[in-house]
Formats: sequence, C-alpha cells, structure tokens
Amino acid sequence: MLVSHATEQFSWVNEADACILFSQDCDLQHHSLENEPFVEFLCAQSIEACDINLRYGKNPRRLHVEDRGGTFFHVQMAHRIRIPRNLIDENFPVSDKELTTESLSTLVSWLSKRYSRPAFPDLFNTYLSKNKKLDNKLTELNKSFPSIKRFFFKLDPFSEIPPTDVYNLEIRILLQGSSFDVDLGLDKKEYIERVVEELFSGPHIRIKDVCCSYENEITLFELSYYKIWDKEYLSSRYGFVQ
Repeated sequence: MLVSHATEQFSWVNEADACILFSQDCDLQHHSLENEPFVEFLCAQSIEACDINLRYGKNPRRLHVEDRGGTFFHVQMAHRIRIPRNLIDENFPVSDKELTTESLSTLVSWLSKRYSRPAFPDLFNTYLSKNKKLDNKLTELNKSFPSIKRFFFKLDPFSEIPPTDVYNLEIRILLQGSSFDVDLGLDKKEYIERVVEELFSGPHIRIKDVCCSYENEITLFELSYYKIWDKEYLSSRYGFVQ
C-alpha cells in the first residue's frame, strides 16, 4: 500500500478514502530526486453532502471539495502526507477521478492562503470575539445564502489602537458566480448587508460600508485594498470557542 511509505504515520492516513495529489506537474517530473524528493497528497474522506460553511475556502483548516462524478470529499489542512518520489512510477495507482474545475481552484487558493492570510490586529480580534453570537449567526447566514463565498475587510487603522479609539471597517461580501447568471435581487442583498453590519458593529468598531458583489462586479484592483477575513481567525486565544 503506497501510503505505508508516507513520511507521516497517523491513524487518519489509513482511514482516508482517497488521496488528492497536489504536487505541481513540473515537480513530479523534475530530473533531480535530491531537489524534489517527495510527492505531496491530501488525505480525503468521502461524505454524503457538502457543508456550505466548509466550501469556497471559508474555513482555513477544513474544506469540502467535489469531483466530476458528484462525490464530495472532506479534507483537512493538517492531513497532508509526503511519499518518496522514487516510488512513483508507471505502476502508480492513478484514479480516473478528478476534482471539478471550481473545487480545484478553491483547493489551490485554500492551500496557499494558509501561508498568505493576513494577521488582523489582536485588539480588533478581541473586540470581535466578544460577540458570542458571531459564529452561530454567520453559520445561519451561510446556510440561508450558500452563494456567499468570502468576506473581505478594509480595516482602518490596520494596527493596534488605544482603548479609547475605534476601528473603521468596510466589508465586501463576495457572492459566487456572475450577476448575469444568478442574481439574489436587491432586497436579499440588502438583507445580507444589514445582518452583516449588525454582526460586526460594536462600541469599538464603526461600520463605514457593507456591500454584496458578484465576482463580475468587483475588480482585482478594488480587492487589493481589502483583506480576506475568516471567522476561524478568532481562535480560543481570544476566548472565542467554536
């Protein structure tokens, strides 16, 4: 069994239903085993249904992806293994299953976000974590509106502040797809914006603007002024228990 040669040996390795290869093609074919000694995989478990709160990379540690056959898989950031590349030859057991284009794109973004996600100021996180309803309310909102893909924050200042000052916050809510194909309608967008504004406003956080946008309604230039925010940034470190 190929996974028996993995450098990581934990119970979840043998419990996996599938291994998702995420090494680059050029790394797989690199001429030097010394420079590229391993092939990397994510251990995955098949699931009956997708949890919308674990789709689109909303959770930095867990993700649900879909293959072209309609099967959903649960993957965890920590459940990664490396297998010596010299064991990968023409007898390598490759499945004909592939992730959908959307899931593959999300997976790549999700993996890279682990190392590139922004670190919001500790005081800002502390203020947010005091809202104990935040987790449940966001979960409910995601279930009611599964097209919600990501939250982008523009925080001013993006630094620690004196206890007497306030943060100014602008929020962009990215919706999956194009407004030409699917549109929630103005009333539902405004409802989402109101809920989000109520959730994040507080004595030390002043909401300057909240706006829902489909992917075709916002440019990369605009997003360059914002930073991706996940509720999982509020760990137990801030007294926020999920």
